[in-house]
Amino acid sequence: MPASDRITLALARQRARHPELRIGPLFFNPGGPGGAPVWGVRDYPNIFAAELRDRFDIIGLDPRGVGDSRPAITCPIPPVSRDVTEFPSSAAEFDALSDYNRSVGTECLRATGPLLEHVDTVSAARDLEAARRALGGDKFTWLGLSYGSLLGATYAHLYPANIRAAVLDGPVDHAVTARQFFLDETRSAEDSFAGFADWCRSDTSCPLHDRDVAVDYRDLLDRAEHQPVPAKSTAPGLTAAQIGTGTYGMLSMRILWPRLANAIADAVAMTPDASGFSEPDGVDASKPAYRTIMCHDFPTDVRDFTDLADRIATARRTAPLTRGNVEGADVQAGCLGWPITAANPASPIEVHGAPPIMIVAGTHDPATPHPWGEAMASRIQGSFLVTWNGYGHTAYLNDPDTTHREIDYLLDPLTTR
Repeated sequence: MPASDRITLALARQRARHPELRIGPLFFNPGGPGGAPVWGVRDYPNIFAAELRDRFDIIGLDPRGVGDSRPAITCPIPPVSRDVTEFPSSAAEFDALSDYNRSVGTECLRATGPLLEHVDTVSAARDLEAARRALGGDKFTWLGLSYGSLLGATYAHLYPANIRAAVLDGPVDHAVTARQFFLDETRSAEDSFAGFADWCRSDTSCPLHDRDVAVDYRDLLDRAEHQPVPAKSTAPGLTAAQIGTGTYGMLSMRILWPRLANAIADAVAMTPDASGFSEPDGVDASKPAYRTIMCHDFPTDVRDFTDLADRIATARRTAPLTRGNVEGADVQAGCLGWPITAANPASPIEVHGAPPIMIVAGTHDPATPHPWGEAMASRIQGSFLVTWNGYGHTAYLNDPDTTHREIDYLLDPLTTR
């Protein structure tokens, strides 16, 4: 950014409840990108275990351009439009997608200013270091979920000597290309849906217990690909992509599986209502930041329509139920035509000289597949990989036993392996 330009970073701090036992600051990032840590730390402190609140100053720092930091990434044109498909079936639709994305990026740059060219994760990690120093210079303790794992690994690469401990839960491998991102998540989402279907078949509380939920869902998407499914929440209804996106979100948290079952049941009823797949309030607010940061960190590697069509066909063969409705679809298609040069394109993140870092990966995570955790662990010297066997995105949001292990490590990293 030009030297004359300044940004303001929003920060929230919950001071340790037992100052005499204080360890230091614990920085938290919930993921995204586009998630606002300030909101969680300020308004929902109970998402942190009592042991952490007792002994750490818990810090939420909204990354540059995100949340309450200023200027905020602003896009007058929505990054995602139901009128422009990210799954084009013709060269004309491909060109329309690329043109739309170019317009989105151009208007984002006009509304946000030069900051938009500097919101990559390396820049965000340097901001974390500035915040650490401003708060007294204590060694860095980090709890990062999903995208927060990428931000934490980037910080560890830049400032390994300043780390006390770090948990990277739901690891995002920065070495994967946009193509691999899409295909890896496609396989993982299909695996998660299979687990959901098994649960529905075996648990009488599932409203579709006596039906074949996979067949119901397949037929629902087939209908939605030809005509939007009526929804009280959205006129004229929801498209197949919107239903797929809603499904992907509910697969990401095990506690949301009953909600997903109800959404499918309502959508396939005699009087269908697909409202259960609608995105929750507040999601749209994070999309400008998500799109911009992802296009800096994982720029598309799609060459042309034939290339993208081949990837989509592969996804549908690989995942005939979920059909590639994953974040990786937006990564490869959402950055087509993006007019801003990527500042931090995909490349391996190597870490040397940091203390042992805990990397936590699930065997059935639809968003960050287990191999990404293995890859991250192989590049962070002295790190150790904790594998949890369950469904959902991140152990912190889905698996209490592994979460307790994370907490024990954050409190005493030298004795927890």
